Amino acid sequence: MSQAPLPPPVVLVVDDHALVREGVVSVLRRAAPHATVHQAGSLQEARACLDTGLMPATVVLDLSLPDSQGLATLQTLRQWLPQAHVAIVSAHNDLDLAMACLREGASAFVPKQGSLAAFEHALTVIAAGGLYFPRELFLSAGVAAGPATPPQVTLTPRQQQVLGHLLTGATNPMIAEALGISAETVKLHVSAILQAHGAANRMQLVLMHARSGSH
Repeated sequence: MSQAPLPPPVVLVVDDHALVREGVVSVLRRAAPHATVHQAGSLQEARACLDTGLMPATVVLDLSLPDSQGLATLQTLRQWLPQAHVAIVSAHNDLDLAMACLREGASAFVPKQGSLAAFEHALTVIAAGGLYFPRELFLSAGVAAGPATPPQVTLTPRQQQVLGHLLTGATNPMIAEALGISAETVKLHVSAILQAHGAANRMQLVLMHARSGSH
């Protein structure tokens, strides 16, 4: 079934290092050419953007800003934009920090270290409203690997396809468009996949597979 085109995403990049911020904006514009990308160098500048009526669906956020530091930065953004996808782009490749950000409502954690290809992939997923959590964090932290999929889990071929897209952080509309099915059908498949894995939500499913090294 043909799907309606997705609306252009609106993204706000908040980072006080101009070169880094411009780099993130440049990658986002290449990864999501139809996105409208705004930028701010501090929490105060981000607030000023929002006060003009800007309502970004996604915020790419550095936690260390001149006027805010650490998790408090994320908590403030979440108060201002409770429905937005907030993606942390961090200089610290730290599992504990990443997990703390996820507990505070972040939907993605992207270390600044690593390959440009991996960085661009992460930002592509984020710009479309998807989830992203690098498996490398688990590996570098020495988290014990578990089974990729519990033995009792049996998925249909279509559910396996949907799972593959889920593990890249794709949203339901993105999966529907890729597979040529309705978003409602994707929703039903996602519910079945979560139930089969015993996962409460998408992020738990992604982390389960990331921890096992299956994706």
